[in-house]
Amino acid sequence: MTSLPPVPDRVLTGRFEPAQARRYVHIPFDVPDGVDQVHLEIDYNLRASSSLGAPGNTLDVGLFDARGTRAGGAGFRGWSGSERVSITIGREWATPPYLKGPIPPGTWNILLGPYKVVPQGLDYAVRLWFNPGLTPEAAASAPADRPPWGPVPAVAEAGWLRGELHCHSVFSDGDAQPDELLVAARDAGLDFLAVTDHNGWGQFEAATGGRELPVLVPGTEVTTYGGHWNVWGLTRWFDFREPTGAAVDAQMRAAAAQGGLVSVNHPKPMGLGWEYPEARSYHCVEVWNGPWEHLNSFSLAWWEDDLRRGRRIVAVGGSDTHRLRGARQEGIRARWLGQPTTWVDAGPEPSWPKIVDAIRRGRCFISESPTGPELYLRQGAGTVDVRVVGGQGQILAFIGASGCVAAEAVNERDQGVSIPFPAGSPYVRAQLEDAVGRVTALTNPLWIAQGQV
Repeated sequence: MTSLPPVPDRVLTGRFEPAQARRYVHIPFDVPDGVDQVHLEIDYNLRASSSLGAPGNTLDVGLFDARGTRAGGAGFRGWSGSERVSITIGREWATPPYLKGPIPPGTWNILLGPYKVVPQGLDYAVRLWFNPGLTPEAAASAPADRPPWGPVPAVAEAGWLRGELHCHSVFSDGDAQPDELLVAARDAGLDFLAVTDHNGWGQFEAATGGRELPVLVPGTEVTTYGGHWNVWGLTRWFDFREPTGAAVDAQMRAAAAQGGLVSVNHPKPMGLGWEYPEARSYHCVEVWNGPWEHLNSFSLAWWEDDLRRGRRIVAVGGSDTHRLRGARQEGIRARWLGQPTTWVDAGPEPSWPKIVDAIRRGRCFISESPTGPELYLRQGAGTVDVRVVGGQGQILAFIGASGCVAAEAVNERDQGVSIPFPAGSPYVRAQLEDAVGRVTALTNPLWIAQGQV
């Protein structure tokens, strides 16, 4: 990468007080005619070492060009949160996740979000260069960590696919290119992959894929200051700047109206919760995020509350992988692609629209990895039938609106279990637990129409 001129063309400075935390501000600046590249360097005091938990200031950054800042508009050039403090946007290339393309003259806006502000305040400086002639840095390369499971067996029932619905690339705060994630997903035994980077969709356009790689599902994680939500099936951005329940619900409705599948992500404590009880326009809940012991029982209970209210919300899972390489060497509890795995009944000749549609209809279950266990739930003649594959030595529980209605030990590698549909419950789902009570697989509910049983 070529070096910057010593003196910037513009310097924008300001300050945020603690009372201004978690509210976005647009900082305007003018771009003259004839500019093909804009470079920004962002600096601020008392910077935290990470955005979660560490003391210090945290400043999120985004950018709008001269086409404006309206919600869903074409002026949005990207959002990098606190991950980037050096950003280049040009006609020929841009720093991920920012979008390359023409540099229209006029008033641009830097989007600044003081996520955390210490009592001493947050003082910032944004330095801008026009046409500095920078070239992209070479991408770092290192072998991806291998998942801890071995060969993945064939699925027990035709038409079912294994996939990953929640992970991140260099187009937000991940360490891998989208194509690297596709290769890693294939090597992990997955059939489809959604790369859901924060507040953007450039990762879908950047992936080249191929017939031998998993099906790539378009998606984005809308990242607000009160919770995160995924949209699958669309390639556009949704407004994340207003952290209120009414604003979030309006954006969810907008995504659904355009055909998107909407999910509340990881509604559990420790910084990843959901602060919008008024926002109810979602189709799914991510009940399983990363290894089961990472407080996923809270998300499961959150979803079950929806079910008991009669809301036919679909349970999904995702690993939320950010690091494809080096996690084990640095002592981090690794999140592997496919931990957990969402299994989808997408039928022959799968495509991402078929995958999204099957999830929308609840034709999916979740297991701890691509190796299983597998749970196939069906309605019989007045019964609830489950086929369990790979769950030997565990307990299969049937759960209705009032809690566990039946349980049975699984002794065979491939075992069928049936129970009468419980009276008074509008739904039943199945859940597999190991000897210490850890969930290893769970299904979506089977809803029985009134008068059928």
